Amino acid sequence: MLSVDVFSPEGLFGSPHRSLRVTSVYLLRTNRPPYCSILPELIFSFLSYPHLVLGDLNLHHPLADPGRSLSEREFIISTRYFDAGFDVPYHLHNTHGVYTRFPFDTIS
Repeated sequence: MLSVDVFSPEGLFGSPHRSLRVTSVYLLRTNRPPYCSILPELIFSFLSYPHLVLGDLNLHHPLADPGRSLSEREFIISTRYFDAGFDVPYHLHNTHGVYTRFPFDTIS
């Protein structure tokens, strides 16, 4: 996980906010509790200015992919992260059911 704080005395992107935090996360699954390498509370923290979280959280949840069949374990693990984000509140900007995998298969 890497975070960068951006500051502009005139405000950013036409908003009154003078600060923005951008956090890139690559979440590894583990075999021991809490089953992920970074706790959700460390990713989704309350800030008084905008915070963009991006990366690969390696999570599957019905809110992001309603058509996917999930195991109970996948649902329980991912719900902790979604709940932590929504409690602060963060907003999910992925299009439901659209996969965000890279690189794209350029052969087919």
